[in-house]
Amino acid sequence: MNQFLFLIFLLFSNACFAQDSKNEARSFYEKEMAVCGGEDSIFSRKGKWKRQGEDNLVFPDKTFPKSQYKFSFVRLDSILAMLINSILDLSGMEPRWQRIIREDAYIPGGPVPYHLSNLFFTYYCNTNTNKILLGDETFNWVYVFVNKMNWFFHDVDKWIINDDGKPRTIYQLPPKAGKWKGMTVYEPDFFNGTPAKVTHRTVVIGRNGKIPWRTLTQKEYLTGLKNDYETKVKKFKAGSGYEADYKNKLKYIHDYLSITDEETIQQPAIIDPKSGIWGFKGKFGDEEEGGYRLALFGGGTKYFDTTLPRYVPQLIQLMWIYNTNEPVALHFKNQFEENFPLEKLKAMIDK
Repeated sequence: MNQFLFLIFLLFSNACFAQDSKNEARSFYEKEMAVCGGEDSIFSRKGKWKRQGEDNLVFPDKTFPKSQYKFSFVRLDSILAMLINSILDLSGMEPRWQRIIREDAYIPGGPVPYHLSNLFFTYYCNTNTNKILLGDETFNWVYVFVNKMNWFFHDVDKWIINDDGKPRTIYQLPPKAGKWKGMTVYEPDFFNGTPAKVTHRTVVIGRNGKIPWRTLTQKEYLTGLKNDYETKVKKFKAGSGYEADYKNKLKYIHDYLSITDEETIQQPAIIDPKSGIWGFKGKFGDEEEGGYRLALFGGGTKYFDTTLPRYVPQLIQLMWIYNTNEPVALHFKNQFEENFPLEKLKAMIDK
């Protein structure tokens, strides 16, 4: 079997395995449901929107007066109303919501972070009692983070990416997962050990159509990597295998910079997933093939307007999470994606 045919066989086998796994999960679910009367019996249970405990005010920004909490709550209540009006059919599920004000602002005197947490418990067939019960754990959530980013970036390293000698924290952006209502959807994977059946989606709404981060250019990425490697070369004994390894990595960078024009190296750096961030071998990746970007987070004075009241939303991250193996979870997800008024959420920026 030649390499091409082997590749086709491997891709086909993986696809079949994934489909078989999905079918097995579905079959197991159907068998489990049959004990309690089938899937229809689950959907016949109708939940209600309920509050999940008191407002969470653990470690809020100490410089934000408590007398102004009410203005943050008014905005969270408006967002909750959007969500409630988007998911009207609560067959097989029961949502719980909570308002949260916590963490410091990104900059002194800047907009205060707060958010709305919504979890969706689902009914299931308990095969020990042969009864339909409401689950007490779930992978189905909607979060709306105001004036903050959460579970989005991955810290990469601190690099010197230009001539000022200043180290900057570099972040890895999550991969893009298409478009939703005209906005770029990202697919972060923020929980270590999260089952593959759980899908994460998020959009970020910024001020004046801007986003609070900037993608590294090829030149910035290679400069940062080069400075990092040069520092490491000095730590190892001359002639050692470690020194030789880093010198070899540096050669890839020098060779690329020597043959690439200025216009190209000012383009966004798309990391080749085959090489990874620290394994550059003379070429960049493609986002269509799993390539990803590195970024600088610009959550400072250049982005935020400190003349606005601190409770005013200047940045909103909307995240929804769902279990792809649960019909009830897909029922929740489909309603949310079809009905949520994203334009109304956008309209809250700077107001």
